[in-house]
Amino acid sequence: VAVVVDRTTRVDFQLKEAIEETEPVEVVAKKATVVRDLTATANFMDAREIQSAPIQGLRQMIQLNANVTRNPNGTFSIRGGGSFDVQVQFNGIEQITSNSGVPGYNFMGEKSNTSWKYDYNPLGVEQMEVISGGFSAEYGNAQSGIVKVVTKEGGSEFHGDFRMEIRPPGKYHYGPYLYGPETVEWKNWGTFEKWQQWRDENAPDIPDDSLYNDYYQKWIANHSPGKNNRSNPLGVYDYRKLLYKRYLFGFGGPLSKDNKLRFFLSAEYRSTPARIPSVERSQIYQNYSLNLTWQLTNKDKLKFLTQYQGYRGSVWSGSDDIRWASIIGQWPQYKYVLIFDSPKEETTTTESLSWTHVFSKNTFLEAMLWHQRELYVERNRSIITANDPWLIRAGPWDEEFRRIVYAFTSLYALDNLTHVWNAALDLTSQVTNRHQLKIGTKAQYWDTRYNGESGARLNAFISYSGFAEYYHAYPYYFAMYAQDKIEVEEIVANVGVRFEGFNMNTDAPVDRFQPFYFGTGQGGGPFIGDPGDPRTRKPKTHLAVSPRFGLSFPIGENTAFRLQYGHFYSMPLFRQTISRSTWQGWRMYGNPDLGFKKTISYEIGLQKGIKGHRLDIAAYYNDRVHQTVRVNIHSPQGSQQVAPQNPYYISYENNGYGATKGIEVSVNRVAPGNWNYRLSYSFARTTFGAYGAIDIYEDPNDPRSFLERRSATDFVTGQDRTHSFRALVSYQLSPEILTKIPRFLSIRSANASMIYSVKSGTPYTYVTSYDQFTDVINNRRYPLEQRTDLNITIKSNLLGIQPVLSVRVENLFNDKWLTPLLDATELRNWVEYGITRDTPPSDDPNDPQARIYKFRYYQTYRNMPTAVYFSLGVSF
Repeated sequence: VAVVVDRTTRVDFQLKEAIEETEPVEVVAKKATVVRDLTATANFMDAREIQSAPIQGLRQMIQLNANVTRNPNGTFSIRGGGSFDVQVQFNGIEQITSNSGVPGYNFMGEKSNTSWKYDYNPLGVEQMEVISGGFSAEYGNAQSGIVKVVTKEGGSEFHGDFRMEIRPPGKYHYGPYLYGPETVEWKNWGTFEKWQQWRDENAPDIPDDSLYNDYYQKWIANHSPGKNNRSNPLGVYDYRKLLYKRYLFGFGGPLSKDNKLRFFLSAEYRSTPARIPSVERSQIYQNYSLNLTWQLTNKDKLKFLTQYQGYRGSVWSGSDDIRWASIIGQWPQYKYVLIFDSPKEETTTTESLSWTHVFSKNTFLEAMLWHQRELYVERNRSIITANDPWLIRAGPWDEEFRRIVYAFTSLYALDNLTHVWNAALDLTSQVTNRHQLKIGTKAQYWDTRYNGESGARLNAFISYSGFAEYYHAYPYYFAMYAQDKIEVEEIVANVGVRFEGFNMNTDAPVDRFQPFYFGTGQGGGPFIGDPGDPRTRKPKTHLAVSPRFGLSFPIGENTAFRLQYGHFYSMPLFRQTISRSTWQGWRMYGNPDLGFKKTISYEIGLQKGIKGHRLDIAAYYNDRVHQTVRVNIHSPQGSQQVAPQNPYYISYENNGYGATKGIEVSVNRVAPGNWNYRLSYSFARTTFGAYGAIDIYEDPNDPRSFLERRSATDFVTGQDRTHSFRALVSYQLSPEILTKIPRFLSIRSANASMIYSVKSGTPYTYVTSYDQFTDVINNRRYPLEQRTDLNITIKSNLLGIQPVLSVRVENLFNDKWLTPLLDATELRNWVEYGITRDTPPSDDPNDPQARIYKFRYYQTYRNMPTAVYFSLGVSF
C-alpha cells in the first residue's frame, strides 16, 4: 500500500483467527495506474526517484514539471503565475522570504537567488508533491501552486548515507577568461610595448622607469589576481581556480528500546564558486535539520523539528543565469572594482512542534506550532581609497571600466530581522463511508524590521540623499476552512471553502499625497521640500472567501475524468506594501492598503491507464485579477532628484490582470521494471495587462493624469514559454546483468538517469518598418532552449557497508541559451545581421559593436557550459 501525502488509501479487510496448515500462498499486488481521487493536476516523486535523478537539489526536481518556469533571478512560476505565488512547504512549514528586494532599491525588483531555501538535502527527503492545478481549501495564500516536501523521520533500525561531491576548477561561462590577454583592455595595455607606443604619441617626457613602474606595473597589478590567487585590493581573482565541493549526510533510527522515539538528522554543506567574478568568490549554502518523532501512546504522537538554513552570496549573485551570477552580470563596467559589492549572509532558523491525537479509527486531530527567524545581513566594508598609491591614475587605459572615485565604503548594507509565528489546528474525520470532513484554522504573525541602503553611507536614510529604506511592521494573516471529500460509488468530489484575511499592521500615512518625509539631507545639504503630514493610521484589513471544487469520475479501473474550479488568493509582497526608500525625498513608498491578488482557476482533465503507464491530459484556464502594478504618486514629498519640478514617488495598485490558457500532457511509467520514466509537455500562453492612470495626482480630474493611461490591452508576458517539454528517464541494471559482473567488484546496483528539457525561447519586442501595427510587446522569441543532464550511480557491498560512486553531468551536449539583449542597437544587429555580443567588432572606431564586445562578450549565452561532478559516498 503506497502512502502519499494528503491522499487517502482505503484498505478494507477482516481476518478471523484460525490455525490451518496450507501450501505457501504468494500474494501479488499491482500498482494502480489511475489515481481515483485525483481532482487536480499534481505530480508525486518519492525518495528513490529524487536520489537517482541528475539534480543538485530539490529546485531542479520541481522543474521536472513542464508547467514550472525558473525565472532568470532564480524565482519560480507555475502556470504563468507570479514569482512568489508558489508556496513551498517542508513538513507543513512554509519557506518564507519576507523581503525579496534589492537593499535600498526595492522598487527595482527582486534580488538574485531568492529561492535558495527551496533546496533541501536529497538524502533527507521522503517524498515531494507539486500541485499545479487547483488545491484544496486546506491551502491558502498562494495563487499558482503548492510544493509539499516530506522529510524522513527515521525507522526501527539505524541507517545512514554520506556523500561528498566535487567539480573540478574551470571556466564556467562562454568566451575568454575575463582577466586574460584575449580581452580588449589586455590587448591594448597588457604589454610594455603598448605603453611605450602610447607614451611616444601622447606624453614623450615620461621616462622608461616611470612608465614601467608607475604606469605599466600598476596597471597589471590593478587588473590581475593577488598572490596565491587572493583577491587583489579591488577584488580581482582567478575564478577558474576555485573548487566546487559539497557534503551531504543523512542518518536516522531509534532512540529508545521500544522504538517509540526516533530521529533523523540531515546535513548539507555546499560551496559553489561564482560563475563569473563576484565579491564573495563562492556562494556557501548550508542546511541542517533534526526530526524527532515520539509515539507517546497508540493515540498520541509528537513531532519536533529544528532546522538551520544558511546562504552566503551577494545581492546580484547565485543564479544560474549569467545576468544574476554577479554584479558584473548587471554592470560589466564593475569588472575591476568588485569590492563595490558587499557579501550578503542570510540565515533562517526554524523550530516546530506538532501533535497528532487519534480519537477513533475515523477521527484524528493535528495541532502545529512553528517559528522562523530570518536574518539578512550585508555590511558596508572599508575599501581602498581613490588616492591610494597602489592605484594607477586615471587615463585612457581605464577603457571606460569603473574606477574607485570616492573614499568611503562598499555599496549596499542590509540589516533585516524577521520573526514569523504560525499556529494551525486541523481536524479530520471519516464521518461516514461517503464523507471525509476536514476543518481547520490558521494564524500567522510577522515581526519584521528592515534597514537597507544602496549607497556608501550608513546614515543615508536620514541625513543624506538616499538610497535607503527602513520599516518596522507587524503583519498578520488568518484563515479558516472546511473541506469535504465525498465518495459516492466511484465518484470522488472535493468540496471546500476557505475564509482568509490579512493586515499589514504598520503605520500608513493619513494622506498618501502628503507622506511625512523625515530626511534632513539632500546631497550633503538640507532637504528643502515640504516635509508633509506626520499623522498616521492603520491599514485596511482585507478579507476573502475562496470556494474550491474538484470532481473525479472514474470509468472502470483505467480511466478517470476530473473537473476543478476554485478561487485562490495571495498577499501582496512586503516590498510593495510596507517598504519605503529615499532619494532626496521619497523615491518609493509602498501601499499598505494593497489587497489580495486573486486567481480563478478552471481545469478539466483525463487520466488513462495504458499497459503500466499513466497518461494524464489537462486543459486549464487561470484568470488573474487584482494583480499588483506600479504607479507614480505625485507629491511634494516625492523624489526631487528624479523630478524636481513635479516630484513623485513610486507606489503600487491592484490594477493588473492576466491569464494563462494551456494544455498539459504527461506520461508516467508506474509498472515496476528496470526502466522508469516520466514525460511532461505543456502548451500554454500567458498574458498580462493593466488599466488606469500611470501618474496619479491628488486631484482626480488633473489633466496630467490622462496623458498616459494604461489601455487594458493584453500582452504576452516576458516569462511566457509557449512550448515546454521535460523528460526524466532512468534505467537500473537487472539482477541477471549484475550477476555477470566480476564478483570481486561487489556491485550491488547500478543505474543511469537522464533529464532532458526543451522550451520556447524568451519573448522580445521587435517592430520593423513593414509592421502595420503599433503598441506591440513581445511579438517575437529568442531561439529554443534545451539541456540534457546525466547521472550514473553505482553501489557496491563491502564488509557490511555500501560504497556509492556517481558521476553527474550538467548540460551534457553544451547547449547554449542566448541572453536577451538590452537595447535597440544590439537587437537590430542580431535580428538583421546575426551579430551577437561575442562577435568581434569591425576596424571602424565608431562601430557600436566595439563597446558591446568589450563589456559583454561573456554574457552572450546566459546558461552554464558543460559541468562534470564526481561523488563518492557510503550507505550504512
